[in-house]
Amino acid sequence: MTLTHSTLRLTRESCASMTERYPFSIRLRVILIVALSVAGILTSGYWLTRQYFEAEMHDLSYKELSVLGETLKITVVEMMNAGADDKALEKAYQRIIDKQPEVLALRVLHGEALNRQFGIHENEMAETQLEKEGLKSNQALIEQSEDGEQHITEFIYPLFAEQACLACHQAEVGESLGILSLRMNSSGLKEKVEEEKFELLQISVIQILLLLSLLLWMLNRLVFKPLALLGAGAKRMSQGDLSRDVEGEANTELGTVVKSFNDMADKIRVLLGDQEMVIEEQTMELTHLMAASQHIGSAQSLPEVLDQFSRSLVDMLRVTFCRILMLDDNDLLDMNAEHPIRPLSLQTPPSGSKDSCPNIWQTISRNDHMLIAHDDQISETERALLRMDEAEFTLCMPISNKGKVFGMVVLSEFRSSERDPIDARKIQLCRAMVSQMGVAIEMARLYERLVEQMMETVLAMAESVEKKSPWTAGHSRRVTGYAVILAEALGWSGERLEELRIAGLLHDLGKIGVPGSILNKQGRLTEEEYAIIKRHPEDGAQILSKIKMLHPHIPMIRHHHEWINGSGYPDGLCNNEIPLGARIMAVADAFDAMTADRPYRKGLTVEQAMSRLEEASGTQFDAKLVAMFKHCAVKSIN
Repeated sequence: MTLTHSTLRLTRESCASMTERYPFSIRLRVILIVALSVAGILTSGYWLTRQYFEAEMHDLSYKELSVLGETLKITVVEMMNAGADDKALEKAYQRIIDKQPEVLALRVLHGEALNRQFGIHENEMAETQLEKEGLKSNQALIEQSEDGEQHITEFIYPLFAEQACLACHQAEVGESLGILSLRMNSSGLKEKVEEEKFELLQISVIQILLLLSLLLWMLNRLVFKPLALLGAGAKRMSQGDLSRDVEGEANTELGTVVKSFNDMADKIRVLLGDQEMVIEEQTMELTHLMAASQHIGSAQSLPEVLDQFSRSLVDMLRVTFCRILMLDDNDLLDMNAEHPIRPLSLQTPPSGSKDSCPNIWQTISRNDHMLIAHDDQISETERALLRMDEAEFTLCMPISNKGKVFGMVVLSEFRSSERDPIDARKIQLCRAMVSQMGVAIEMARLYERLVEQMMETVLAMAESVEKKSPWTAGHSRRVTGYAVILAEALGWSGERLEELRIAGLLHDLGKIGVPGSILNKQGRLTEEEYAIIKRHPEDGAQILSKIKMLHPHIPMIRHHHEWINGSGYPDGLCNNEIPLGARIMAVADAFDAMTADRPYRKGLTVEQAMSRLEEASGTQFDAKLVAMFKHCAVKSIN
């Protein structure tokens, strides 16, 4: 049934889709005619089968009850021959009723011959219409009816005089002596019959569904789907899409039409030539040029900018290899980025100078491109820098901005010139890309200098805080060192570790607003003074919020005095609400504060400070971080 439902669902979806595209086609009418015809045929067959089934069940019941009647008749005759009177017979009838719960009543009614001999008895008179008809009939009769929830079957079996009966009864052989009336509860049989009918209905429904599925699948496979593919292909071609042929079987009537469409599409493709490929290439080139322009003024570092440009040049110009050489302060060319289109042998080229690379320097001085072939006479250093050990041709394009040359782009093609040459169009595209690269490099360098100046300014502010008190000199750098040790133990690296390092150096920046008298006080701080001290995480975060590039460090600086149990400041965060970097900073800050000398006490030993960290573990500090700090930091400190 699952397969049938899936087939029907797919057929319905396919037919619905085709009906939407071709509302005036004959598909729907064909499907309806087939479905109605199949349903009508199978429904008629089901009705005839049901009628036949009911007739067979009626005949079977009649035959079985006839056998039962004959058996009861023989039993009655044998008992009468044995001298049984009416009471004995009635007891026998009652025993049968008691042993057979489905038997509701069993009576023997006298016919005309016995009524003449013995007279008419009131309890032997016919009570039902069937009994009256049975006294007049020479055949067994059966009738079924409903009595409330019970299905009742009445059976009348005639009793004819036999030779043995003439000894007691005044009748002729074959004359009717009466009838045997049997009334039974046939509800169980009726339920079985209904169950058989329901099973027959289920089988008929399944047959209808299977046959419909098969017919619809065949129609869809052989007619509707080919027509839909043909229509979709014709529509696609009419809209100018000639990228693929119309699908269809070749050895059918529809296949001839499909082949004609495909032949027409082939001729159109020949006429159009490679226009689509040209448009695609131009679109890709424009996309790369637009992507390259996005690097101008971005916040990417110079290595990231160079790497992106090397990849874009290889993808856009479809060359084998790109290498970017940059001039350093000593006018030496060094490799800063490279990208091959496929894996190549590793190479560490030497630095190029004006003396060792005369051809390259001539290109730089002219600020124009140079195309070098594999067999051209160049120096060994130039051959190594330009990958001429494997390249067939190499294009050198200086990188400049406003007349100042920063370096050179090297595009090497390892394939033969007949396959994919470096032509004028590639040189023009390379010049456009490299022109944007020069601007992007200049902007990246300006951005790096700006970042350096900004960091120098912020770090100078942080150092000015420490210089307000001789007791806190070097505190930020030591805290940063401890925090980095713990973070590395946690697996931190790269940019994440650098953010922690900067946050460590700036974590007490907010103390710039704390008076030196408080920082250098030898006695216990008053509540007002302590309140001023407690503001320094918020003040530091507020200062850094004005500098967008330092926003990632603010959560660690603002929350490094929060406690695990939520009793810290400034926001009362607890557990994982506190950023992991801030929790690391809290351990490192507390450890350095305890081991450093203060105006009011001598610094604790490493063991004493670690013991106090463990005492506050789980309340003030993250217990896992304290345990890890004890494991890795003590060894590093010692």
